[in-house]
Formats: sequence, C-alpha cells, structure tokens
Amino acid sequence: MSLIRVLRRRGMSYIIKGAIIVCFVIFLVNITSSYPKGSPLILQHQIDNAPSVVHQNVAENFHEPPFAQPQNQEHHEDQPEPQKLVDKAQPRKVKPILGQDDEHEPESETQALQQPVNKNPAVDTKYESVQLKTPRTEDEKLATQLKYTAQAPATKPNRKGAFYENIFVHFDLKGAPPRISYFVNLLKLVANSGATGILLEWEEMFPWKGKLEQFKSTDAYNNEEVKEILDTAKNLGLTIVPLVQTFGHLEWILKFEEMRKYRENDAYPQVICLGDDEGLEYVREALRQVIEVHKDYGLPFFHIGADEAFEFGVCEKSRAWIRQNASEGGKQTLALNHLKVTAEFVKSLTGQETTVLAWHDMLKDFQSQLIKNLKLGTLVEPVVWDYSENIVTMPDYSFSVLAENFPTIWASSAYKGANFPGAKYIDIRHYETNNRAWVTTKSTQQRKFSKFQGIIITGWQRYDHLAGLCEILPMGTPSMVLQVQIALQAPNLDMNAYRAAAGRILQCERDAFSVNQLNLINNRCGFHGGSYTK
Repeated sequence: MSLIRVLRRRGMSYIIKGAIIVCFVIFLVNITSSYPKGSPLILQHQIDNAPSVVHQNVAENFHEPPFAQPQNQEHHEDQPEPQKLVDKAQPRKVKPILGQDDEHEPESETQALQQPVNKNPAVDTKYESVQLKTPRTEDEKLATQLKYTAQAPATKPNRKGAFYENIFVHFDLKGAPPRISYFVNLLKLVANSGATGILLEWEEMFPWKGKLEQFKSTDAYNNEEVKEILDTAKNLGLTIVPLVQTFGHLEWILKFEEMRKYRENDAYPQVICLGDDEGLEYVREALRQVIEVHKDYGLPFFHIGADEAFEFGVCEKSRAWIRQNASEGGKQTLALNHLKVTAEFVKSLTGQETTVLAWHDMLKDFQSQLIKNLKLGTLVEPVVWDYSENIVTMPDYSFSVLAENFPTIWASSAYKGANFPGAKYIDIRHYETNNRAWVTTKSTQQRKFSKFQGIIITGWQRYDHLAGLCEILPMGTPSMVLQVQIALQAPNLDMNAYRAAAGRILQCERDAFSVNQLNLINNRCGFHGGSYTK
C-alpha cells in the first residue's frame, strides 16, 4: 500500500512538472511568434463563416483580376523550381555571404579604397575602382535639366519635433494596381488620415520607354495617368518618394529570356549580376527615367530598394570583379560598392539635397568596418523593416551595429501584405500589434541614433514579382488608416482613441469599424471601395 502511495505522489509530481514545462514552452512560442495571436482553428472558422462583403465592383478598380498570374512570365523546362517564398512576418534565414577572406578587416580606410588595376581586357572595367566615375555626358545633361526643389510641398503639415516627423504610406504597384479614379480617391484618404507622404514602387507599371519599354506591363500607366497620380499627391501636400529596385527583386526584367545572361544565378531571376556593367545599365536607365518624371514634384528622398538579395557574387563577372578589386571583404565589398555607386549615381542626377534610402536587411549583416571604409553612412539612410508583432528580427544588438555607421534610420511597419503570402482576408490586429511594437521599439532604440527620421507603413501586393496576390487594397484600406492613426498619436498608445479616429476618417457608423472581426468592408462605412454602393 505504501508503495502505491509513493507512486501516486511521484506520478502527480511528474504530471505537475510536465504541465509547468508545457505551459512555459507555449509561453515562449507565444511571445516570440510573429504570427497573429489566437488559435488557427478559430481564425479559420472566422474566415469560413465570414460574410461575402467585398465590393462587388472591386475588379473594375484594378488592372488585373484577383490572383491573376504575372504577365509575360515564361517557363523554361531546364529551369529549376523557383526559390521558396520567404514569409515577411518571419525572420529570414539568409545564406552566409562571407568568403574565406571576409573575416579579415581592412587595416585602414586607404587600403580599402585602393583597388588593383584590372589587367584582363576581357573583364569589364567599369567598376575597377570603388570610387564613382565621372557621370557620362548625357547624365550630366539630365542633371542640369532637373529643375526642382528638394523640399516637400509648402502645404505639408509641420511635424517637426513629433514622435514620427515623417509618416509615409507605401503603395506596391506590382500586383493588382488600382485604376486611376480609385487611386486618386485613395490618395485623398491617405492625406485625410494624416500621413505626410507616399512611397511609390512602380516596377512594371511605370511607362518605361527606350530599352526598358519591352518590360512594362500591358496595363502600365501612361504618362498622363502618372502625371495625374503625382499631381494629386502634390496638391494634397504629400511628400512623394519613388522606389526603384537596384540590387535584388529585379524579377520584372530578369524574368525575360533575353535578360537571363544578366542574372547572378541563372536559375533565379531575383538578383542582377553586380559585376556586369552592361546589365547594370538597365538599372541606371530605370533610375534616369523615374527621376526625369518625378523631378517637378520634389525629390527630398529616393529609395533604391536593396532588400532580400539572397545570392550575389556568383556570376562570372562578379567573381572577376572580386578577384580584381576585393582582396578584403570579398562578396561584401562587391555589394557595398554597388550600393555606394548607386547612391552616388542618384545624387549626381538629383543633387546632394536628396536623401537616398535603402532597406536595412542586407546592411545589418555586412561587416561594420567595410561599411565605414566606404563611408556608406554619409550616402544612405537605412529603412529598418520588421512586420512581426514583437520586432523579432531586430534585437538590441542589431540596432547597436547599425548605429556604428548610420546616424539616421527609419522604421518600417506594415498595414497589409506581410502576414502570409496567400492571405485573402486581413488580420488587422496583427498589423495593429506590429505598429504598436514599433512605437515601443523606437522609444527604446532612438537614443543610439542622431535621428529617427520617421516610419514607412508598407502595403505589399505580392511577396515578390512572381508570387500570388496578398490582401488587395480595399481589404487593406481600413488597416492603413488605423496604422497611420497609431503613428500620429505615438507615443500615446490609447487603443480607444486611435481606433475611434480611424472609424471617423473611414466614415463608419457608430461601432461599425471593428478590429476584432474580419468583416472590415461593409455598408456602414463610407470610404471609397468600402461598400457595395461606393
């Protein structure tokens, strides 16, 4: 009998200890997860039973039907399967990019900038030196023609000294881009919500001409439509920031058969061969054309992309460049030099007043000394993007590393398109939590920097050019307005206050704007695209 009692007591002890361990593990998973909180079964049940309330004329407002395949996409039988999509809400596992010599830092700044002469005439010599060469004659002519002010429109609200001086809303036009009438109304809502600017990622929707004309979408905006978009934004007092990808995410041109020779890796059309000047001329031409169109609207900022370049330094011309010019730093010197040359090229066309922005995720993994040697911190301001609920990709150490070279940074959150790739309905609480987390993160980390310029609230249409659609714009609009209100009221995080403000801006009836349900688009809100009749 005593033996049975002992077993029972010990058994209960084991059960209790096991329960404690399980609870602790669940707690750890919960606080580190960047997915929306709550049971997946409950979320699926909500989705399955959600009323069909999407605007019946949504398709009329966009250039392509929901979930349409990318145009001009070709399949090659000898081409391997495309890379697996990376969940933007999760920390990415990037392939190591350090070479055998990468761990050795340059002994001095002079040593890093002095590069050996290219003695092989078969290898392109455009990038023999880390220093930017003098712009060609046509580029000098373009630079002298850019008669614009680098200041934002005079009607822009003065937010100097505010928690976020700049609050920009991002429009990703590489999937289901809106028709002009819808876009104009959306820009009015952006301005009415209190945002100070927009980030326009044109990609194949820009009216490219010349050597780039063959890559534009058959539904691309024409010059008059682009002018209407930019005129509307300027008249609303919004700062206009163009984004042109210059490193990774160049699928929109590299997917074409005639452009395969310019890929870093022939199997994947994401990254352009950084050592191939002939291929890089397409990037420079894209920069020229976008700058030419935007020049009359002010260019206080210009975004050169440069995120998620998972593989570089592998094409033959890149390897040749590394052998000739990167005895210290290897692949990293190649990539950093490309960013330096690109930033200087933009400034040569726009003027030194223009601030060049770049996504941070590649920069944070490069050797700090290499960045210092190239003085990249004087040319580029990193935009730190993290769309998780706890800013899991940027621990305290990562901010400290960035602060060593970059005195000014930006934050970047999301209002849609960053939860999972095929999302049809929006989990607005996830994005609300992400934007609240950024307020806390900025408050904690801003002391490390001279300035925290502001926040860019992104709205992705696709995870990349070849992926399917995420939440479309009408579904993401309420979230966009809500996230802007969080940024405006920061550092105050009064949930009732900013939710009520969002409901008023969306012209919702009392209690019609709900963050806790999926039926965000209904007849009780009056924003364009938000009901059956609007």
